[in-house]
Amino acid sequence: MASHHVVASFDVGDHPDVLAADRKPGWIYLASESGIVSVFKIQGNIVTRIGGGLLGPNAHVVAVDPVSHRSYFPLKDLQGKRVLRIMRPRP
Repeated sequence: MASHHVVASFDVGDHPDVLAADRKPGWIYLASESGIVSVFKIQGNIVTRIGGGLLGPNAHVVAVDPVSHRSYFPLKDLQGKRVLRIMRPRP
């Protein structure tokens, strides 16, 4: 952000609205109202997509534990039930 110019651009889910950062590994989670979650790695000015996909309808809330690096996604209506999806990074 110091240079105030675009360093990378990616397609993401419709209506992206929540970011969460896991600072130690340099990961950014972007959650969208469409249910698509995208994960990026930031190293200096280099941004790389490292994962993502459909997590569930309205998966647009995300929290990250900086110790375990798990990410948490509360879903308000998954087949009529409230669900908390907990994701862990691959080793």
